[in-house]
Amino acid sequence: SNYAICIYLILIIISILRYMHKVNTLDRLVNERTNKLRKEMEKNEQLFKKVLSLEQNKNNYFVNLSHELRTPLNVLSSINQLIKEFTKKDNFITPEKLSYYMGIMDRNCSRLLSLINNLIDHTKIENNSYIINKKDEDIVYLVEETVLDMKDYIEEKGLELIFDTDVEEKVIRCDKVDIERCIINLVGNAVKFTPEGGLIEVLLQDLDDKVKIIVKDNGIGISEENQKIIFDRFNQVVDESSEQKGGSGLGLTITKQLITLHNGEIYVESEVGVGSEFIIILPVYSS
Repeated sequence: SNYAICIYLILIIISILRYMHKVNTLDRLVNERTNKLRKEMEKNEQLFKKVLSLEQNKNNYFVNLSHELRTPLNVLSSINQLIKEFTKKDNFITPEKLSYYMGIMDRNCSRLLSLINNLIDHTKIENNSYIINKKDEDIVYLVEETVLDMKDYIEEKGLELIFDTDVEEKVIRCDKVDIERCIINLVGNAVKFTPEGGLIEVLLQDLDDKVKIIVKDNGIGISEENQKIIFDRFNQVVDESSEQKGGSGLGLTITKQLITLHNGEIYVESEVGVGSEFIIILPVYSS
């Protein structure tokens, strides 16, 4: 009958609709699962690239570090051998020449000692065993004396040095040796990457309950990408210029760690070809 046919057609339509609903549901689930898997794959790929980059940075870091250790040792060994040769041949070495060689040995010993101290202190800080000795210090006097002690070294490089402050005296609680070390690291870094005829400025500003120290240069500058990693361990910024200049890459890392231990902050503002500013902000008193 017509009634039975209608019922039959309705059942067929319902079956088709239910089937289509199942197909759509399965299709949606497949798409969701596919998208989820794709996102996981992208995430894993990014993680893999990050790990690969970190390992590459570690390798570069240790290669450069071994070079930095080997260079002064080679110099010391060569001069030692040279002096021995003078002794063997009973040749007379003039006081001037001996003084010259001793000066080279002294500089390379200092370089080696500084590098070893950086390695030791970096390890101590990483292991939370580094001790800072905070006392009340006049930060203006401390920074000015540290900078002026570097004046001859800076001028020997053909650079001009300016120190300026908006306050004559400002007492803060800090570890004198650590702050000196941070200033030396930042000024030394500025000297490395500023061409002859350039300018190094060290500025100190009173911010009431804080103090701001700025080390400014008009050197080669730092790219935005490298600014993000410049303080990171194993992420030494290496380019053609820095490879020529040398350095273990630990100086800026330790500087950030020491400033952090003082409950302060440090950051960089830079433009390639214009110069860089490293800014330290220290609290007047911190626990």
